[in-house]
Amino acid sequence: MMKLSRLFWKLFLAFWLATSLTFIVGLGILWLSSFGPGDPHLEAILASEEQLLREFGVDSGRQLLTVWQHPDNQTIGVYDSAGQLLAGSPVAQPAYERSLTSKEGITLSLRSSHAPGMGGGRGPGRSIPLIIGTVMSALFSGYMAYYLAWPLAYLRRAMSDVAQGRFETRVKPMMGRRRDEIVDLAEDCDRMAKQLKLLVEAQQHLLHDISHELRSPLTRMQAAIGLLQQDPAREEMVGRIERESLRMDTLIEALLTLARVQGRPESIDREPLDIIELLAVIVEDAQFEAGMKGCQVSLQACPAFVSCVSGELLYRCFENVIRNAVRHTRPMTTVRVVAEVNLATNGLTVRITDQGPGVENQRLQSIFHPFERGVSEAGVGFGLGLTIALRAVEMHGGTIVACNEAPVGLTMEIKLPRA
Repeated sequence: MMKLSRLFWKLFLAFWLATSLTFIVGLGILWLSSFGPGDPHLEAILASEEQLLREFGVDSGRQLLTVWQHPDNQTIGVYDSAGQLLAGSPVAQPAYERSLTSKEGITLSLRSSHAPGMGGGRGPGRSIPLIIGTVMSALFSGYMAYYLAWPLAYLRRAMSDVAQGRFETRVKPMMGRRRDEIVDLAEDCDRMAKQLKLLVEAQQHLLHDISHELRSPLTRMQAAIGLLQQDPAREEMVGRIERESLRMDTLIEALLTLARVQGRPESIDREPLDIIELLAVIVEDAQFEAGMKGCQVSLQACPAFVSCVSGELLYRCFENVIRNAVRHTRPMTTVRVVAEVNLATNGLTVRITDQGPGVENQRLQSIFHPFERGVSEAGVGFGLGLTIALRAVEMHGGTIVACNEAPVGLTMEIKLPRA
């Protein structure tokens, strides 16, 4: 059931107040008009007198006029065709006169010193409440239309500014002290503009870093080609060109992978996969690289953990993290990979711990940014491995964090839900 919002109550109270005031004012006018010269009570007495004369005769009409407590300035009289008063009081100058035939067959004239109120909507007096109600409704409707329309119009202009690239536009400060769903919408629009600004700046920064990373191997390749043209006998330049070409190919492949994991989570292909088995394959491959520096990679894992995931993206994720750990761990040490199921969340937690120097505390978050590398890592990799790992884990609804170990070492903790 939808919860009634603050905006709903504002609208409800405003329209309820408008209709209530219209009703109260209309009743007040009717009540005040009952004491005027067009008294509707006089009309009721005349109608009753006429009915009695027609159905019961002159005697019944006389009894009604006898018991009627009329004001001093109001008189009603019943006359015959000869002008003789048969009932009621004399009427010198009748303001109302009506001819009728009584039950006895006598032609009578019913006269009144005052005109009765015009009932049944037959006069301008009864239309006054309708006119006042219409005017009041128009005033309240105009106020509510303004109250709702001006912030929406400002929102529209602000969104148009954002669409043109002016991301510094803010809407909420223009709302004043207003507190309702429109202000909440303004806050969301401001957050959207801020996030778009951050994304555009990140994209521009990424393009700058990509151009820088591509320019370096291209420059070296051009220099090697120039030297080779000057001295064709320098065969080592061919190897240099080959290495730089391979480096560019690796960078482009990493960039394409990063572009894929930047997409929507629902856009990736998923299939049931045992993540523990995937980890075992990666650890076995990493063991060969670790053996070259006298290190080991150990896997301590729980039984099978089957989830509907993208095997390619998770392979990239775990491979990048484990290879980073092997690269930074000290010689003759062990990189520990521990995988266990969290019984509370029914998810998988994987911890990769190395025995290396760790990372500065202020860089524990920024190491997941594209092209982020430490001072001692300027010539190692491209700084995209952890970025790809972060995006791959987030696309599966998981998290990845880094923390330093005491006295040395770094742990990467990856949490994945069971899909």
